[in-house]
Amino acid sequence: MHNFGDSVKLVLRALSVVLCVAAVLAAALFFAGWGDNARADRPMYWVTIDASELEYVNQKIKEQAAGSAYELIETKGGIAIISVDELESQDLSGRMHDHFHKCAGFIRHVSLDEARRSIEQTLAASSDLQLVNYSINNQAAVTPMIEEAAEPNIRQTIIDLSSLHTRRHDQQGGMDGFNMIFNKWTQLAQGRSDITVQPFAHYNPTNPMVMLTPQPSVVLTITGTEFPNEIVVVGGHQDSIRSGQTTGAAPGADDDASGIASMTEVIRTIVNKGFRPARTVQFMAYAAEEVGLVGSNDIARIYREENRNVIGVLQLDMTNYGGNWADIVLMTDFTNAAQNQFVRDLVTEYQPTLVVKNDQCGYGCSDHASWHNRQYPASMPFEAKYSGSSLDGIPAQYNTQLHTGNDTLARSNNRADHALKFTRLAISFVGELAKGSLEMAPPPRTAFDFDGDGRADISIYRPAAGEWWYLRSIDGHDRAVQFGTETDTIVPGDYTGDGRADIAFYRPSEGMWYILRSEDSTFFAFPFGAVNDIPVPADYDGDGHVDPAVFRPSDGVWYVLRSSDGQVSFTSFGGADDRPVPADFDGDGKADVAIFRPVGGTGAGEWWYLRSSDGDNRAFSFGTETDLAIPADYTGDGKADVAFFRPSTGTWFVLRSEDNSFYAFPFGTGTDLVVPGDYDGDGMIDPAVFRPSTGTWFINRSSEGMLIADFGNETDMPVPGAFVK
Repeated sequence: MHNFGDSVKLVLRALSVVLCVAAVLAAALFFAGWGDNARADRPMYWVTIDASELEYVNQKIKEQAAGSAYELIETKGGIAIISVDELESQDLSGRMHDHFHKCAGFIRHVSLDEARRSIEQTLAASSDLQLVNYSINNQAAVTPMIEEAAEPNIRQTIIDLSSLHTRRHDQQGGMDGFNMIFNKWTQLAQGRSDITVQPFAHYNPTNPMVMLTPQPSVVLTITGTEFPNEIVVVGGHQDSIRSGQTTGAAPGADDDASGIASMTEVIRTIVNKGFRPARTVQFMAYAAEEVGLVGSNDIARIYREENRNVIGVLQLDMTNYGGNWADIVLMTDFTNAAQNQFVRDLVTEYQPTLVVKNDQCGYGCSDHASWHNRQYPASMPFEAKYSGSSLDGIPAQYNTQLHTGNDTLARSNNRADHALKFTRLAISFVGELAKGSLEMAPPPRTAFDFDGDGRADISIYRPAAGEWWYLRSIDGHDRAVQFGTETDTIVPGDYTGDGRADIAFYRPSEGMWYILRSEDSTFFAFPFGAVNDIPVPADYDGDGHVDPAVFRPSDGVWYVLRSSDGQVSFTSFGGADDRPVPADFDGDGKADVAIFRPVGGTGAGEWWYLRSSDGDNRAFSFGTETDLAIPADYTGDGKADVAFFRPSTGTWFVLRSEDNSFYAFPFGTGTDLVVPGDYDGDGMIDPAVFRPSTGTWFINRSSEGMLIADFGNETDMPVPGAFVK
């Protein structure tokens, strides 16, 4: 039995960058010059399809004199087998959509034997299979994640994916869509060593040198903490298609950018809330669904051959176009009855105002069929009434613009409110089937807290002697340590994660970091950076350890050495004249890459930051080019506030993160050095200044009032001012 990594036939032999290039070249070679080629020159496939639907399609072809009918090879149990080439399979996809509104409504196979096996598997598949005892008792983990899910994030993913001309599996847009999803999921997974994101390439099982599609699937895996061999799958397809056209516009906003967007928001929510599933969870963006469930069928085949223990599958194929019949429509054919009831119970528990009804969509209508056929429990919640009036007298309410150039977000009033229901359903499905818990983020470390009592300590660095002096707030005693030289840049922070700031410096001439451990006063040193880099240490991965990091003004790139996994990440954000000011602006426990930009010629100051929670950037115009940037959480809401100090007037300006209103107050003089910090341990940053002329500290504590202390002299550098820009 192979593990996930071993079966990567899945990974295209090498790095994802190589994969993308190779796949594009393969596509170009694979499909070039087909327009007039003989059928014998094209790859052949065998398709299984509902026999009655095939009969109807063939009848319509004859009535419309629209080409040759599909040749029937054989039929068993109401399922027919036909042979088609690539172009014919694409034509069949369009006809199945036009006549039955299916995506795709058939399953494509690489051999007649495989098609026959698929029919046997389908006929043997049981809707009554139950692999686990379903229970709903994990509200402590599920409810906070449901509350975290947000419509704007889902909407933005739909906008991004549907902005591509097409995501058709054999076109460049298909690779562009893959890359967009792969990169987004990889970005969301940063900082989580238990999460991997891999491309899943699809090869012909009888000829591994031939690809079933140039478009890879994407698989994000969160390894279970207790039962890693038990797998919960949430999937949706990434490709789009235009009926009757190979290169026509196919934005596919609903079909199925909406399903991918719902899944992406589930992933973001899981990471943001620190959910650690007991069972392994895999999110899958399937390739080439529209031409016969190619990606999901290949994955499910491999999983069954390797006897993977998949205990449940949820399919999200279209989530954002709703009717007035029901909020969530559960398909009861080719799905698992016990798991369907579990899904209904999840809605009752976590979204009790929603209406759930049953419907049917027929053979091979989406990727859940690939799993059901191989005896894996699968469920397919759909966005609207699918079937026509023949079942209950009520017309279907599906999106009539599927597979056209009009499948855009405008069909859903440019909102993703309906898709949010399915995001929340998927969160509850994962949370209650995989179980697990929220790993509470480490408590926020208090900057410049050398004694570990949760309060910033009054502290100075004496460059001439390379001495650090700090006044312990825990007992009022002072301490002194010699570490560094007058040309070093001080970078204190809790690098070891013990709740106490470590004395540390960065030596620009060498690009070396030197850290004195607070727990035992031993030190370690390592190279990270180059001459002229600006050190910007902060906790970028949210693990409670400050990460060494540098900003390179020459190219505007941030380099972060993550303590959580020892890997280096890099982000292009900013330019040569920008001041780097990292802080946790979005409140997810991770420092955000951020810059303060003095706008030359205008005197204005701009703030830009890249939210670690969702990858979006934000911009504010606040301040002037001569102001000092001092972002921090002054209001105690867990998010850093944009803030600056104006030396010319000795005034502080704070832009509240909660509502973007600002307040200002005078505190200090133009010759004072600003030293903000949480000196009283109440979770709010206190305005404070150090007056070099007298060696006096003035601290306006938010909960304990004014503190004035003499500590240091005019040649000393106040440590809490180390990162003021």
